[in-house]
Parts: sequence; C-alpha cells; structure tokens
Amino acid sequence: MRGTIQNFTIGGYECLLYLPPDYDERGLDYPVVYVNGEDELQEIMEGLEPNFGKKCEGFILLSIVSKDWGEDYSPWSAPGLRKNDKQFGGGAGDYLHFLVETVKPFMDKNYRTKGEPENTVLLGYSLGGLAALYALYTCGGAFGKIGSLSGSLWFEGWIEFIQSNTLDDTNGKVYLSLGTGEERSRNPRMARVGDWTRKTAEIIKHQLNSSENLVLEWNNGGHFTETAQRYQKAVLWLMGI
Repeated sequence: MRGTIQNFTIGGYECLLYLPPDYDERGLDYPVVYVNGEDELQEIMEGLEPNFGKKCEGFILLSIVSKDWGEDYSPWSAPGLRKNDKQFGGGAGDYLHFLVETVKPFMDKNYRTKGEPENTVLLGYSLGGLAALYALYTCGGAFGKIGSLSGSLWFEGWIEFIQSNTLDDTNGKVYLSLGTGEERSRNPRMARVGDWTRKTAEIIKHQLNSSENLVLEWNNGGHFTETAQRYQKAVLWLMGI
C-alpha cells in the first residue's frame, strides 16, 4: 500500500484516515468515503489502490470507530439479539447528525475534498450497514452514495420504516450485499436477513429515480467471510469510472 493511514480523535470518536498516494504533492481534490466503524483499513486499501485511475479515481477514506455500535448504529430501541444481550439503544440518528454536522465539515475544511453528495460515500458493515441505509432517509442527501455490506436488515421495524418514508435523494446510488450463508443463522431474527434484504432492495429500487442505481450482490460464505473483499466490491461499484 502506497497511501498513508493516520489517526485522530473528534468528538470522542477515534478516526482512522487514509490519504491516497501523492496526496501532499499533487494538490488535487478527492472524493471521500466515510465508513462506520471499520478498523482494518490496510487490507481493504491494498486491494483498492491498484484500481486508482483505472476502475475508480483515488479517494480519501475516513473510518469513525464506535465504542458502542449497539447504540450508534441502531435506528431505534430494540431487544438485544440474545436473552441476556444489552438492548439496542437507538442512537443512529444522533450518530449520523454528528457525521453530517461535525465530521464532514471538519474534513471539508482541513482536507482537499470534493464535498458534493455525488462525491461523498457512506459505507457500513453489519449493524453499521443498517445505519448507512438509515442515512438515506435522515441525512438530507449529504451522502450521495451508500453501501450496506451484510447489513443487519433483520432489525425490528426496518421494513415498515422504509415502506412509510421517502428517500432524501432519489438520485443516489445504493449498494447492498449479503453472504449466501447468512440467512441460515440459527437465530430466528437473524435468519430473516435474506428475505428482508431482498425486500429492502425491492422497496428502495422503486423509490429511486433509476432502478440501475441500486444493486444487490450475493457473496459466498457467512457474515464474516472475506470482509475486505466485500468492501472493495462496494467501493468499485459505487465509485466506478
């Protein structure tokens, strides 16, 4: 990997910042990929850098690492997955507001960014993927491209929510993915993720101005299979040239 990764803290959140090769020398403005909670950037970027200028342009990536994903990434309160698990706190609205009102302005001020929605991506994995999709309806179109990778779309009330709400930006692009083994979970709530992911794709596709702006990609394996490669596929589809 030829780019650099550095870290800093903003608003109590640890942030991991990737800057592309020659960022300091070239003087260009870059799209920004925001990521909910991923701390393994090295492998992801090693697979993406060879595509810069070929399949996608170079970009800045910022991962905001949550200390309490059950709070930050859940759109509303819900029971924990298992009997003794902590309840999901329903803090995604506050977290996304923090991204839009604090983190993004900080990035646009201090780094050479292309700050328009069409150059601003939000990605998330698992419950972070659910929060990314929630941003479609709650962030005023600040993120023009959204990726939900193995998203926790089994979450109570999710389908009812998207059925009864409208997108903030009907021209956006949406990438969904799921592992083929995920709907075979022994947990009955998690086992509905396949059906609810298909339903999510169907609903959002009809809410977008163009059905070509959404894709649902199926990957081999379970929830934790080849996560870096799933990120890479999402970025290449959303930012392809």
